[in-house]
Order: sequence, then C-alpha cells, then structure tokens
Amino acid sequence: MSLALPIAEKNAEKNAAAIADPVPDTLALRPATTQDATSVAAIYNASLRTQPYQPDGVTETDGARWCAEQLAKVKTKDAVAEANYFGPMSVPMAKLQIELHQFYRRPMVIATQHGETVGWMGTLGLNDRPGMSSLYELSYYVAPRWRGRGVGTRLIRHLIAQAPVWRVDRLMAMVWSDNAASLSVLRRAGFSAWGELPGAITAFGKRRDMVLLGMTLTDIPPDVGDTQPADTHDAAAAAS
Repeated sequence: MSLALPIAEKNAEKNAAAIADPVPDTLALRPATTQDATSVAAIYNASLRTQPYQPDGVTETDGARWCAEQLAKVKTKDAVAEANYFGPMSVPMAKLQIELHQFYRRPMVIATQHGETVGWMGTLGLNDRPGMSSLYELSYYVAPRWRGRGVGTRLIRHLIAQAPVWRVDRLMAMVWSDNAASLSVLRRAGFSAWGELPGAITAFGKRRDMVLLGMTLTDIPPDVGDTQPADTHDAAAAAS
C-alpha cells in the first residue's frame, strides 16, 4: 500500500521532478503505524554506529557495541528523563514517536521495498512552536544497505509533493555540519542555507555546528482561523 501523490503546486512538482531517483519503482511509501516501531528504532540506531555521530577513528564494530550498551539501559522506556537526550531509540520510544505524529496530525512516512522497511521520515520537529503550522521540520533515516540509493531523496520528494495537501509551504531540516551525505541530498533536492547554530551540538566531547537548510514553496492562503482542515492527515494517508 503506497501513499497517493496528490496534484501539487506547480513549483513543488518542478522541484520534486528535478531530484534524481535511482531507487526501484517498486519502492512504496505509506503512513507509519505503531507496528513499525521495531523497524523505525532499528534504522535510527544503525545511524548512530558510525561517523558523523561517532568520534573519528571509532570503528563500526565499536559503535555498534556502544549502541548496544546504551540501548540496554533504555530498552523498556518510552522516554528518558534527560534533556536533549542523545542515544539509541528503544522500541517503546519509537512507538511513542509514531503516536505523537498521529496525535499532532504530522506525517510520518515509511519506505518499503518488497515488504522490507528501508527508511522513514518524520516531521514532528518544531510542532510546539506557536504559529508555525505552515512549516515542517523534517528528519529522515535510511537502512545501512540502502544508503546512497535514493531512498532519502524519494522521501523528501514525496514531502515536497504532498506539502500543499498538508497546507505547508515551508520545509526545513536541521543537519550536523559534518553530515556531508545528508547535506548533499538536501541541497540536490533544492534546499538552501537558512543559517546555522554555531557549536550547538555537543556529542562525544566534540562541538559541531547545526546547519539549517530550508525550502520555500508557493504561499498557501490561510484558512479561516489559520487552522489545518480536520481531514488533512486522513487525505494524505489515502492509499492508491
């Protein structure tokens, strides 16, 4: 079951069509459900095992060992009593993330290939900032063996095309300054520099900048009361 791509604003279609898309045509996109929690957590955790998240010189084996040790501490928890927690995601945490997307009517998309979950994208960031309903902050993660094959690009392309249905005309991503792969994917997708937060990231004793990349689509006139239609999420989740 894949998400239907609605007719979008012309400039959004133009941006989306310009993105290279080497993944097979059989890649399917669908809304996340709580049954995806195990796959969501596994793909996220795989991203923590290597650079740029791990310090320079740390092998993937060492990174996997660190991840397993940290995961053992939180595996039954759906939240950690630690501000700005940096560590692996437990299955209960992933389930809560999916439920929060559903509660706030924010899209969370799963990419599958012949039934295998190969990536996912969330848009929960900045949902707590008043008056910012027309902007989605996106984050995406791809399973290791599928990286470099356009899965992230397809997820971003989908978000661009769907944005008018969700009444969204601004997209933003926050990326670590040394995450060259993700910065490249977003720039090729048409995202441009919106600024940076110098030294905002502290991980493993190393400071990094947080780079802000964004895309401005055609302005969407506000509804009465500046609220999203109640059926926005349901319409976006319609299968084809």
